[in-house]
Amino acid sequence: MDVNLLSRLLRELIIDNDRIPLPGIGYFFTELVPASFSKDGKTIYPPSKKISFKGDDRATGDMISDYYSESSGIDKETADIEMDIFLKQLKVTLMQKKLINFPYMGKLRCTLEGSLYFVSETENSIFSQAFGFEPVILKPISNRAHDIQKEIPEPAPAVTPDNKPERQPQKRTGKVWIILLSILAAIITAAVILVELGRSGRLDSLIYSDEELELIRQQGN
Repeated sequence: MDVNLLSRLLRELIIDNDRIPLPGIGYFFTELVPASFSKDGKTIYPPSKKISFKGDDRATGDMISDYYSESSGIDKETADIEMDIFLKQLKVTLMQKKLINFPYMGKLRCTLEGSLYFVSETENSIFSQAFGFEPVILKPISNRAHDIQKEIPEPAPAVTPDNKPERQPQKRTGKVWIILLSILAAIITAAVILVELGRSGRLDSLIYSDEELELIRQQGN
């Protein structure tokens, strides 16, 4: 018998028992712990058991020795003797060194005043094996769906009588210049015609009648 074997026996008994006596030393107690999150919020721990210890020199019970006998295949009397001798030595060591380390379980400590207490090795003293579940590690949700939504263009707003887009006035600068040039060309053409008519003397015949032209000639003479 050694501490490693005792620790294994205790871990297996804790799964199905809430109170385990350590004869002459005290009792291990377990209590139900609901599911919880880790401190960083990234892991969910399943319902489990929390282990504690209460020192009591009057503690008695054959639970550990009986289980040791069954699991090791040795007779009950031999198991009782080995367990009794080992626990007495364990108590002396605990009083002297103030610490007994139970591998994969935790540490049993003794204060200067002789009080015993247990410090679990696992976070929050959780033994998930008691319920058969394993911790669940949360993974961040992908933002791919959000990115795809961003890539989809927004539909154009519907045109209603209240929000019809204003029509921009068309540029007519070119047409205005064409009209102005046409008018100017017509004026120049008319002026040229009038000058030619004046030179040929036909302009007066267009403006005055024959009688008026005769009077003009007489007055000129």
